[in-house]
Amino acid sequence: MPGAKPPFEDIYRDYVDRIYAYLRSQLGSAADAEDVTSQAFMKAYEAYGRFEPRHDTPAAWLFRIARNAALDHHRRVGRRERAERALAREPERAVDPGTMAHERIVYRELMEAVAGLPERHREVIGLRHSGLSFLEVGRLMDCSEDAAKMLYHRALKALRAAVPEATR
Repeated sequence: MPGAKPPFEDIYRDYVDRIYAYLRSQLGSAADAEDVTSQAFMKAYEAYGRFEPRHDTPAAWLFRIARNAALDHHRRVGRRERAERALAREPERAVDPGTMAHERIVYRELMEAVAGLPERHREVIGLRHSGLSFLEVGRLMDCSEDAAKMLYHRALKALRAAVPEATR
C-alpha cells in the first residue's frame, strides 16, 4: 500500500548495508562509518514518529539523516585528517605482488583525486553510487532531479580530469 509506514525494523534491515556503504565512501574509515551508521540509525529511530512516507521514500529519509550525521562528523574531525585516513586505505591483497602494487598506486591516485573534489561533487558521487535515484539525490542535496544529474556528470568529469592518464 503506497504511503504505508513500514515497521522501523524492516527499514533498518533493508537499508543498513546501503547506509553503511554510503558513509564508508564519505568518511574513508570503516570504524568511523560503523560509528556514524549507528548514530544515524539512532537518530532515525528517535525521529521515526515524524517520518511521513507520503512525503519521502524511506531511502531518501534515511540518507538525509546519514548525510547530516556525516556532515556533523566532518565538522568534528576536519577535512585534512579525513584525507589522510582516506589515503592510508589500501585495496584488498592480490595474489601477484606486481598487480597488488599497481592496484595500490591506482587506488591512492583515485583517493587523492576524490579528496581533491569539491564537497558537493564527492557527495553526489557517494549518494548516487549508494543506489539512490537522481530524484532522491536531488532531494537530499536540495536541488532538482535534473540538477542532480548535471552535478553528478560534472563530478565524474572532474574526477576523470583529476585522475592521471596512466591510472585510467
